[in-house]
Amino acid sequence: MSKLTLKRRTFLRGLFGGGLAAVVGVPVLDAMLNSHGEAFADGQPFPKRFMTWCFGNGVRLDRWLPPDTGPAYTLSEELAPLADVKDYFTLLSGFENRAGYPLITHHEGMSAFSGHPMTEQVGLFSKPGGPTIDQVAAAAIGSATPFKSLELGVSRFVSTNEGPTLQFLSHKGTNEPCPPEYDPAALFARIFGGFTPQQAKSVGLRVNILDAVREDTDRLKKRVGVSDQRRLDAHLEGIAAIQKQIKALPPVCTFPQAPTEHNMPVNGAESTAAVARVMSDLVAAAFACDLTRVASYMFTGPSGASRFAEISEPTMTVHGATHTTFHYVVHECVLYAMGHFGYLLNAMKSKVEGTGNLLDNTVVFMTSDVAEGYTHSIVDVPIIVAGKGGGKIKTGTHYRSTSLEPVSNVLLSCVQAVAPGVTSVGSKEGVSSTPCAALAI
Repeated sequence: MSKLTLKRRTFLRGLFGGGLAAVVGVPVLDAMLNSHGEAFADGQPFPKRFMTWCFGNGVRLDRWLPPDTGPAYTLSEELAPLADVKDYFTLLSGFENRAGYPLITHHEGMSAFSGHPMTEQVGLFSKPGGPTIDQVAAAAIGSATPFKSLELGVSRFVSTNEGPTLQFLSHKGTNEPCPPEYDPAALFARIFGGFTPQQAKSVGLRVNILDAVREDTDRLKKRVGVSDQRRLDAHLEGIAAIQKQIKALPPVCTFPQAPTEHNMPVNGAESTAAVARVMSDLVAAAFACDLTRVASYMFTGPSGASRFAEISEPTMTVHGATHTTFHYVVHECVLYAMGHFGYLLNAMKSKVEGTGNLLDNTVVFMTSDVAEGYTHSIVDVPIIVAGKGGGKIKTGTHYRSTSLEPVSNVLLSCVQAVAPGVTSVGSKEGVSSTPCAALAI
């Protein structure tokens, strides 16, 4: 009997009451692959994904920078939460954000995600000078998927009165911000229910998406082999677990039939840890199902009022701590952020894709708006490039520049791994047509 071959973009479909349709993407199954499991049956390579990840207010350089370089480097205190994925990222230090001038406070640092100096700057107000690198990637590879890009946010306590530069991570242009989705329930319904953003907000978790596609699931399982049946079961169990996590987030609605609004502060406190885990699981699942190939993830914003219940000073904001002598609080905040960045990378690493995993075919550019919050410096900003980009990105090492190489070179390397046709990024002082040699295989 000839081998069953499934199309790469296979969906499970079903109907709810009221005419709403559910559409659930399927991860890569053996039935989609060639005989070696190294590409799809039609010869197409696995898709490449691109992501940016931001945490605000910088690090403590004396506790961030390792004492050595090269592949055998020792993880520093603040990098320790990434031990499980050390082989999957390259740490870059000694770089300068040349697009970040003139200096104001935190505004200039956000240009590290675009290479475009800010514009329309008046006092403590500014707009970005051009598209962020995720939207450059989306313009090149986003049209192949249902969602051109996804924008996610965790902490809602971002600066909202100093212009879009600080308020948003992703931008299509100077006057085109891409607001993040902070509500995991709405994002879940949008990704796995096939709802419009408006429908997702109203539907929330009133519906069980997996129940709606159960008949289609049963039909598919009868057609594929045992290993694919298990992989499909694991994928659906993962979706169910995500939905269960979302339902557990406060505030808990007293009327089960009503939509539950999530990730809203309760008495001024956010459920940062729970929301961050769900958002990471959601974007990993969306990548695995090829529902999108581009995402931006703002864990915390620059100059915002985010605070974490799990640290020793839970009433102190991250931004506030950087402008005090409570340096140990800043250190705790960096450890906290890196713990959640590590969770994201592990979530992608756990997604099997052929003979490898999702992180093998993804590039994640991570940085902050400043090197250290109390100085607002944009020299020696913390940079991690994670994922192997389909074999285009070097990982597992620490490279320290001795010449203050521009951050824009890193941006170009990252985007070229998924979109080779992009020849330059940024503008003015931040322009680059030279990829970062340290990331080259």
